[in-house]
Amino acid sequence: MDDWASRLKRLRMQTRLSQAKVARELGISAPSVAQWEIGRSKPMLDRLPQLAALYGVSLEDLCGSDLGSPKEALKAAGCSVSDRGAKVPVSGFVAGADRVILFEDGDIEQDGEAYLPFRSYDGIVLRVQGESMVPRYKPGEVIGIHLPGRQTFSLRMIGRDVVARLSDGQMVLKTVAAGPQPATFVLTSVNPMVPPIFEPEIEWVAPVEFHLVG
Repeated sequence: MDDWASRLKRLRMQTRLSQAKVARELGISAPSVAQWEIGRSKPMLDRLPQLAALYGVSLEDLCGSDLGSPKEALKAAGCSVSDRGAKVPVSGFVAGADRVILFEDGDIEQDGEAYLPFRSYDGIVLRVQGESMVPRYKPGEVIGIHLPGRQTFSLRMIGRDVVARLSDGQMVLKTVAAGPQPATFVLTSVNPMVPPIFEPEIEWVAPVEFHLVG
């Protein structure tokens, strides 16, 4: 298991972001990011939620056991935290070969509710069902996205998990990878038996903002 400095560097490289780009997104200096990655300093707690979102991972994955408590990071970032969390409706699920189903209005009760470790979330919560996304997503976990999403892919999405609505109406949970040509993209699956989608035509794409045990 890598230490926190190595983990921060690995997560940044997985998203193909430079230290300067990370610094600009966080509103800090590039040397600060470099100091984190050689173990000379640690990010302040209030940076962790934004850093986790930038790298496309959960606070738990970012913090590990050595950066700090995810709950303390949420408090430091000004989020309201309760011991029980927030009870929110589950608006759909991901199942089968990574397909995504969003319930229509009035059908939300079909998949119940989930508790989140913060009091409010204005996005859409989906529950994982089936085995197609194991080990990255386990049955019973929940993920969060914001709609309407974005109309195009961006380089920042490379390495991130997303929910995408394709031009044929199909919705999928995939990982964005770089395509064979510049400025092209591929949607890949955790399950190696599911073929990738090359240069997908989309109506929208929404990065996964968190995934937690529901």
